[in-house]
This record gives sequence, structure tokens and C-alpha cells, in this order.
Amino acid sequence: MAQASGAAPDAEPLHRLTSRQFESLIRGEGDADALTALVLAERSHRLLILDLVMDSLTAMEGVGRPLPAPQRAWNLLATAQRIAPAVVQELLDLPETGLWAGQLLQRLRAPKPTELPLWADVGHLHSIAAAAAVRAGLSFSFPVPSVEGRVDLPTLGQARLPHRAPWETAVLTFRDGGVALTSETGTLRLPGDLGRPAPGWLPLHRDEVRPPGAPAVRVTLDDLGRHRIVPPPMGAARRLPADAAAGLAKLIQEGCDLLVEADPPSAVTVGALLRTVQPMSAHEAFRVRSASSAHAVGGLALSWPDSELACAAALVHELQHSKLNALSHLVPLSEEGPSPERLYYAPWRDDPRPLPGMLQGIYAFTGVTRFWRGRTRLPAERYEQLNWFEFALWRGQLASVLPRVATDPELTAEGRRLLAAVRSTVADWAAESPATPAAREAVRLAERLATDHRALWRLHHVRPHPADTDELTAAWLRGDEPVLPIRRRRVRGERRQRHLDARAVLARIRLVDPVALVKLRDVVEKDEVPGVSGAGRADLLWATGDPSAAEEHFTRTVVDGTAPPAAWAGLRLTWEETGRSPEAVRALGAVPEVVCAVARAVRRRTGTPVDPVGLAHWVARGLGEKVKEAKEAKEAKEAGEA
Repeated sequence: MAQASGAAPDAEPLHRLTSRQFESLIRGEGDADALTALVLAERSHRLLILDLVMDSLTAMEGVGRPLPAPQRAWNLLATAQRIAPAVVQELLDLPETGLWAGQLLQRLRAPKPTELPLWADVGHLHSIAAAAAVRAGLSFSFPVPSVEGRVDLPTLGQARLPHRAPWETAVLTFRDGGVALTSETGTLRLPGDLGRPAPGWLPLHRDEVRPPGAPAVRVTLDDLGRHRIVPPPMGAARRLPADAAAGLAKLIQEGCDLLVEADPPSAVTVGALLRTVQPMSAHEAFRVRSASSAHAVGGLALSWPDSELACAAALVHELQHSKLNALSHLVPLSEEGPSPERLYYAPWRDDPRPLPGMLQGIYAFTGVTRFWRGRTRLPAERYEQLNWFEFALWRGQLASVLPRVATDPELTAEGRRLLAAVRSTVADWAAESPATPAAREAVRLAERLATDHRALWRLHHVRPHPADTDELTAAWLRGDEPVLPIRRRRVRGERRQRHLDARAVLARIRLVDPVALVKLRDVVEKDEVPGVSGAGRADLLWATGDPSAAEEHFTRTVVDGTAPPAAWAGLRLTWEETGRSPEAVRALGAVPEVVCAVARAVRRRTGTPVDPVGLAHWVARGLGEKVKEAKEAKEAKEAGEA
């Protein structure tokens, strides 16, 4: 266990990955030995954070009042460890312990206004120590914090006092196997069996996940604790009824079963890392919300999955984040303080992302892609089209972003090795293709929607320089050839638009349940689609196989000046399917923000709308010139080097 304070780090690192372990992890996988090494390293990292917390608290006189000094809580924890070391280790390994310690350390180093008093925040250490002492069978009395009448005992449950003061203290006493909490309003006696609910006591939901052929893993459904991976209100703790908790546990088990047959590396990761799932409210179909934290390796927040498939994919996604977070604590992958000005297109997000976020996304979706690839290789799979759609979509999206991110100057040598390994893996997947016509159509659909998402992202986040827009607008009005800008544009980092994946969600519904999609189209009259935020009627028309009607709708909004950015990208998608000008399709795929900006500028200057096909075709001529110039410049450079 860590020192109470002041422990100096060793001159040499305590944990190292072998070359084989590192190679296993940077491929996005991680065998049992590599994952064990990560777990042990993460334990040391956790103890280091706790040691830094204790150092900071020791220097702050009276920080625990009205609770005992933090050192006394630490001493109680150390006493429990001598009797029940496995219990204390479990408490320290909890993702929520890491989340609390990491956030508290940030608070101590850079204080920010918050409603929770510092003593109540620090007092979570007292709650951890008290829970350890109860489980170790120690006889003791010790004050713990109560927040809104709730007293958390990690790994055990939550007591609810009758008086719900914002924050106060309660004395927890354990004698002769009985637990009692005494506050100003009286004494609450907890049940003898803390695994059963009772008045004033809610035990944790704990279930075993049993990957076939592997030891069972105890997973906590944390619907009580106040240390949340996703902050309230979306991630707020809400007690699940027993049947709902059993239903979620069943989905997690079924998801793990799918991993065993389709993605064995992720099944191994579940056994090595998964400890806590924090439930969130259900979301839309094919839009499971999930999240993880660098402080809470092994924990994840999860909205209610609509199927075991969605649950499996979410588990892969978030446990990949946990793996990379643990690896990053051991081996830095990028330099400290990456440039906030260098932002990337992330196909799995609505907003631009800096380098660390791109590394996380790339690593996570390498695992997700591997899972869907495994699904495509299963015989007689009823979700064949969905499997191929997801595999092709994410395989292509990874291939599109990896080359640029791999050249970022702030990558460390290890970060470059990781991206090189992922690129090699994705390249190996590139040649794989389905055998059936239906699956081949799903692949083509994925490729079209990958371009659609990128066009939507550019329309929302890339802004041409006003001078470029002015020059192009003047050229259009004069009837001149376009001179397309090269670098005079900027990426907006704010996240104003959401649900750029709306058409992809409709496509997934079409692949799984086309009849339901048609029924939805027949009842939707307004430009909103129930259950698919961000989608409109034109998107439904396209998704149900009527691109001509969808094109008419998109064109009408563009011509009358009411078009949102999604309509311009929708035009590209429908033109591609109806056989409109390939050049216009290319322009709206490559520089849709330029076409949109010029159309708006022409309308402002003349009061007359432009023909979107004609304008996009005209911009494409400028694209052709740029490609030609770039090719000539490259050839000249190569000739000079020769």
C-alpha cells in the first residue's frame, strides 16, 4: 500500500512492458500477459495519485474538519489491509476510487468554485476506510460524510438517513457484526446481511459475467455512487429496480458471449479490466451512449443498449479506452500540452478533436472494427448486412484519418509505433469483401455514408476565408473559371451541431428492419423523425429508397434559402444515386463548405438563388485544377530530388 505521505518515486520505473506485450497492445488487442501487466501498472499509478493526494492534504491544516484528519482514515485503511488485504485491494482498484482521487487532486492543485465542501469531498477516503473496516470485521466507530442524507460505503451500498441535509457527518459503528449510523436525527441500524435491501439501506447490484472458458468476473452496476463518469444530469445516479438491473446484467452477459465468438481479444479484456458499469437512461436505437475516464480504468457509463449487439460494441469501445488510458499512464503516446490549434476530423464524433482525442478514437474504433469484422466471418449470420455495413464503415473511416494523424509532430516514438501498427492492421482488412450481393450493397452504402458524414462535418466546422468566398463569388458572377483556395480556411472547434450520423442511423434501421422504416416514413409529415434526432423527412425518403423525392426536397430548401448544412450534403448523396453530374458530386464531397458559402453569397448579392448542380459542377473545375497543380508540383519536387 502507498505511503501515507511523502513517498519519493524510485529512480527507475517499477513497471515495464516487454516488447511482445507492447506490440500486442498497440495492435489494439492485448493478450492475457499484457493486460495483467497493465493492471499491475495501473494499481501503482492509482497508489501514486493517492500518495499525492495525501501529501497535499497533510500540508493543509484542518482540511478534514468536521471529520477526523485524513491521516486517521488512512490509518484505519492500513489496519484493515493487514487483516483483509484482498478487500482493500478491491476498494483501491475500484474505478470510482480512481475517479474520486484524480478529481480531488485536480481540485487541490487548481481550486474551482463548487457546492460540495472540500471536507465532504476529502471524506470519501473516510467512507472507503469504513467500508474496508466493516468487510475486514474490525470493531470500530468512525465519522463519515453524508451528502443529501446519503452515506456511500463503496463495494457495499448506500445508507439513506431520514434527514437530508446538504452535507453533514454521521458516525458509522461496527460491533458484533452489526452496522449502525448515528447522526443528529438518530440512529439507523443496517441489516445483518448487507447484500439485501432494507429500510434506509440499498445494496449494490453486483453480478457475475462468465465468458465461456474464462473465470467469472464480478461487475458492479453502480446506480448509487456520487462519483460519476458522466456528470449529472445525464449521468446522474438513479436507482434501478431489481428487474431492470437483472435485465441490464443479462444484456452485458449476452454481449460478452458475442465477444467470445466474434472478438476473442475483447472477451479477454472484459475479464481483465471490466469492474463497474454506471447505467444511464435509454437513448435512441443504434445510438448507445457510453463513456469512460482516464481516472477510472475498468469502469464505463452506459445507456440502455437496444440489443446484445449494441451492448457488445459499446463494451469493446469503452474497454479499448480503458486499455489505452492504462497504457498512456505507463508509456506517453503524445507530448504534454498538445496544440489546441491543430484539430482533426474524427468520423465517430460531431466535433473536431485534438491529437489525444484522435488517439483515443482511433484505438477505440480499431477494436470496434475488429468486432464487426469477426461478426462478418460467422456462418449463417442473420445480421449479415449490418455486420458488413459496420465493418466497412469503420474500416474505411480509420483508413481515411490515420495517414494525417500519423504525421503529427507531437507524437512520441511510442505513439508513432502505435499508429503504424493500427495502419498495418487496417491495411490487412482492406481487401476483405463479402460474398453475397446483399452484403456487397451494404458495403457500398457504408462507403457513401462515410463521405456523407465527412461532408456534413465540413459544412458545420470548416469555414472558407471571407476573401476566398468573395473572389469565387465574383468569378461566378463574371462567368470566369474558379480559382479554388488552398489554405485560407479555418476549423471551428466548438460543438454546436449534433447527430451528424442521422442518415447512418436510418441506414442501419433499413438494413435490420426495412418495414419499420417504411411505416415511419408513412406517418412522418413534419421535418423531424421520432427516435432519430437530426433526421428529416428528406432523409427518410432517401433511406426508404426514393432518392429522387429526397433530391427534390433538398433542392427546394437550397433554392429557397432555408437549407440547413445537412441539405447540401443530402444533395450530394441523392445526386450520387440518381446519376447527376459526377463532378458536382465530387465538389460537394470534397469542399461542400465552399459550394454552400458561394451560394449564400450570390443570393445575398443578387437576391437570386443559384442552380446547385451548376454551381457544384463549376467548383469541381477548380478542384480539377488544384489536383493538376498538386501533381505537377509533386513531380517537379521528385525530379529535383533525383
